[in-house]
Amino acid sequence: MVVDEPTLSVTELNTTIRDALREAIPENVWVRGEVQGLRESRAGHVYFQLVEKDERRNRVQAALDVALFRSHLMTVHAALRKVPGVELADDVEVRVKGHIDVYPPTGRLQLIMTGIDPVFTAGALAANRDRVLRQLEADGLLRANAAHELPEVPLRIGLVTSGGSAAYHDFLDELDASGFAFRVGVCDVRVQGANAPRRVVWALRRLARIATALDAVVIVRGGGSRADLAPFDSDDVARAIAAMPLPVLTGIGHEIDRSVADEVAHTASKTPTACAQVLVERVMEFAYRLDDVSRGVVHHARSSCALALGELRDCARRARRAPPAALARELAAVERHRGRAEELGTRTLKQAAATLDGSQRALSSAAGRLARAESRRLDASEDRLRALDPARVLERGYTITRDRDGGVVKRAAALSTGDRLRTEFADGTAASVVHEVDTDDS
Repeated sequence: MVVDEPTLSVTELNTTIRDALREAIPENVWVRGEVQGLRESRAGHVYFQLVEKDERRNRVQAALDVALFRSHLMTVHAALRKVPGVELADDVEVRVKGHIDVYPPTGRLQLIMTGIDPVFTAGALAANRDRVLRQLEADGLLRANAAHELPEVPLRIGLVTSGGSAAYHDFLDELDASGFAFRVGVCDVRVQGANAPRRVVWALRRLARIATALDAVVIVRGGGSRADLAPFDSDDVARAIAAMPLPVLTGIGHEIDRSVADEVAHTASKTPTACAQVLVERVMEFAYRLDDVSRGVVHHARSSCALALGELRDCARRARRAPPAALARELAAVERHRGRAEELGTRTLKQAAATLDGSQRALSSAAGRLARAESRRLDASEDRLRALDPARVLERGYTITRDRDGGVVKRAAALSTGDRLRTEFADGTAASVVHEVDTDDS
């Protein structure tokens, strides 16, 4: 036998669940978690998810939809204003009050938020900051960056900020107004939101790779709530600053508390403008010292010139007195030397004349003997030359036979039948043709 059982519509079932939850869970329940996906509707309502994360893996392990209707929004804002710096924003850990509800048309479970505990959020931020600082102190990193010496003239700056922001302009405008030749390389990153710590760490590591081209690195951000500035309490950002190989200066526009990044940095300033002023004053101090040194150099130079001028004047006075007496002494010495030179010259000239006469007589005698000997040798050479003259040989009945090239024929073996010859006599020449050649060998 089939028993009829009640059948509910979807809306009826969702309504039943809603009513059961309302009876089982107190109307006002406190829930803590981290805000994610905050958005505001056109009607003025605010929606977000309250998430619980695994602390070791930083991964969401539970989530709850939250609706903050416009009717309760003013109450929440009033509570937040009682604790300056705390606001409802992404990545902020909050403790909120509300009641559980199920929306019957969709069956979606959500917490209808009616209040917030801002003191819990402020305490969570402070507790996280204290925890990070204690760990950095234990690891010896809290003052690691302060060990780097800031150059006397820090003109080459690596800037980490959001390009085009008020902080960006405040910092650069202050440097430009100084008149010094600052050179700034900008790493444009968003410094707010869930991914801000990762972006800042990326920018610092990028600048660390070109550390030799920089004098200092600067991180600036404008003012905001404690939640806005939470990225600068990040352990990752603090360790990245501590690991930088050059000084890191911060100009984070917070109100009262110093961030962890401020504690780890070499120098911390309240605002981007104040941070720029630290650099300007550093360069200005060097310029003042340089001016002092320059004035000292000028003073020393003037004193040295004055002493030298006095010595020069003394020398001039002595010079004006000394030349007449010195000139007289020198003239007397010249006169004495002139007399001795004339006497020595006369004596030397007479000796040279006598030597020259003797040399002339010896040369004349030797030249005559040499001329007669050379004349005799020339006559003998002339006799030998006449004896060897071919014409004299021809006059004695000899002849000279030449081939057609003009060469002298010395041997019969050099001739061949038909060769044309020319024979020279004392009184002329005769041409002939060889008809037969007889040699001693034949």
